[in-house]
Amino acid sequence: MIRSLTAIALAASIATAPAFAASDDFKMEIDLNRTQLSTTEGAKAEYDRIRQDVHTRCEVEHDAYNFGKAFAVRQCERAMMKKIVAYVDDATFTKVHYASN
Repeated sequence: MIRSLTAIALAASIATAPAFAASDDFKMEIDLNRTQLSTTEGAKAEYDRIRQDVHTRCEVEHDAYNFGKAFAVRQCERAMMKKIVAYVDDATFTKVHYASN
């Protein structure tokens, strides 16, 4: 029983290791139209566009991973969107972010 649990734990750690080793220190420029943030619909459109850009960038950053890639991309997206929301510092944009999660 202990051997099987150890094997499962080892397999899980190997599969997710790339996600924890992934660097989220990369820099990414965003193109933000602040006039769109005056309405919820505009903020949602900007948020969706930026989130798609982040997704694409995270996919590229983790392209070499064979195992745990989906997990690494999700973690990358979460971390980057959190940083972007803090950077934008707009109540409507933040509201859209929390509503989408």
